[in-house]
Amino acid sequence: MAFTGGSAIDLEERLRRIEEALLEIRRQLDALISGEADLMQALVSRGMELHRKDPQEEILLPPDASPDQRDLFYQHLKRYSFRLFLRDVIAKGRGFALDDLLRYCSREVAEKYLSLLLDLGIAKGEGEAFVLSNPQIRSFGPTLEWFIAEMFRRELASPAYYGVKLHTAPPGGDYDVISLWGGNLIYVEVKSSPPRGVEREEIRSFLLRLGALLPDCAFLFNDTHLRMKDKIIPFLEEEISHLSAPVTFTRLTGELFHLEHRLYVINSKKRILENFLLCLRDFLLHTVLRTPSFLPMGGKDLKTSQPPSGSSRS
Repeated sequence: MAFTGGSAIDLEERLRRIEEALLEIRRQLDALISGEADLMQALVSRGMELHRKDPQEEILLPPDASPDQRDLFYQHLKRYSFRLFLRDVIAKGRGFALDDLLRYCSREVAEKYLSLLLDLGIAKGEGEAFVLSNPQIRSFGPTLEWFIAEMFRRELASPAYYGVKLHTAPPGGDYDVISLWGGNLIYVEVKSSPPRGVEREEIRSFLLRLGALLPDCAFLFNDTHLRMKDKIIPFLEEEISHLSAPVTFTRLTGELFHLEHRLYVINSKKRILENFLLCLRDFLLHTVLRTPSFLPMGGKDLKTSQPPSGSSRS
């Protein structure tokens, strides 16, 4: 069949539109399968409009990293020594040598970590020194947010965004990590600096964002092995008291604290995933599920005991 010039152009345009429609259908199906559609619905139902999420250009891992490279980087980020090593790399990003990176690990470990950064394209050689491949990286914060979002996706089978900007949120309305876990909207404020680097104004802004979003459960996560009770908890208690009424956080275990089983303050001592799971289980037990009184709390093993005297036996 022969086509005139006009009809050929018309057919090409129709094919282009069909291709765009198919891509949009694929995008929507992917969102449904991953749970992102439900996460978006949770935000919309709170009057929030998503403006930005998952800014790849702000994290250490190159945007074109392969799935295997992303997995390798994620697995290494579970190590506290590697996260400390990366902070040193970023602080000296404009030029560093191996000897500059020995504050938190041995030379042998530093050599392995540096080799990994070179293999992943995070760092590159420049003369006799090394530099970050992306010179715009100034903070470890976005990379740590990416890691927490990945943890929710990989380990908790929950859709998650990091580096989120929402319209209608209060000034400075950046949300570090937002996830939908078991149908519950979870908000995580991520602090990569030690407690001494956390300012009162940051705590106040966190609480204002919390009040605007109204998540089912929220975390203030500080990537440190230091105590939360010395500065973070007092700041929170004082700021909440100014905004509403006097409160007192309760220790869940170790350096994990909660307020009414809805707001949790945790550090990274032991394992990050384990700390989150302990708190999420506590949230589930006290605010979502009504555990029957005859069951042991916390999943403790039932112990065999003799029935009281006089009780009936079948």
